[in-house]
Amino acid sequence: MTVTAVTGQVRYEVSADVAFVTLDAPPVNVLGGATMEELAACFERAQADRALKAIVVTANGRAFCAGADVGEHRPEQAPRMIAGFSRLFAAAGASELPIVMVVDGAALGAGFELVMMADILIASDRATFGQPEIRLGFFAPVGVAYLGARIGVARAIEVTSTGRTYTAAEMLAMGLVSKVLPSAELAAALDAVLGDLRRASPLVMRINVGLSRRLAGTPFEPARREAERVFLDDLMATEDVREGIASFFDKRKPAWRNR
Repeated sequence: MTVTAVTGQVRYEVSADVAFVTLDAPPVNVLGGATMEELAACFERAQADRALKAIVVTANGRAFCAGADVGEHRPEQAPRMIAGFSRLFAAAGASELPIVMVVDGAALGAGFELVMMADILIASDRATFGQPEIRLGFFAPVGVAYLGARIGVARAIEVTSTGRTYTAAEMLAMGLVSKVLPSAELAAALDAVLGDLRRASPLVMRINVGLSRRLAGTPFEPARREAERVFLDDLMATEDVREGIASFFDKRKPAWRNR
């Protein structure tokens, strides 16, 4: 694996066709505004790399992320902190690549908001999740804006209003977590997921993910019609769709051209 960027508290690495983003401020990876800017830059960099097929987010330390820096929530500092927060979540939300996260520890506050952006969330059986801001006189912007879409409005209100901590098994039952495993099995599980994602054309992956995000929340009929339009007008114009069909009949692996 080649290290392509290391900033203050974030590592950005590319291995073949996957970007690996690592929170690297152990032991608990607190997110200050500057670190949020670093993370945002990683998502933006991955989005600009047309050869990639996925983004993986992991963390070093005993916690995935214990949340945002509470000191930066003071009224005089909040605008700068929220600017970094906004850039981070705008970049993650605009990703045309599937986002895979691996959580082996606590994901609380802004750390929990970050894992909400995962399309595939692999957690260890010791991972915990929660939105404790309400107990400090705050609310969680992404929690109130997006958690309901992930686990249902009533459940989201429960999570954001009680401030309690949930186990990985509880989040699996709510549908936020994809899989719960012992810590020792996380690496193999990630490899298996990436093995599946790497089979796709980078171009078609972006069409698939980007369209899924853009059509989220759209009523079925207009969403279906737009998906059919993109299928005919955009997908059918690519070389990779022809290569995929040819590889099927030739009984071989496709050689994607990414165009």
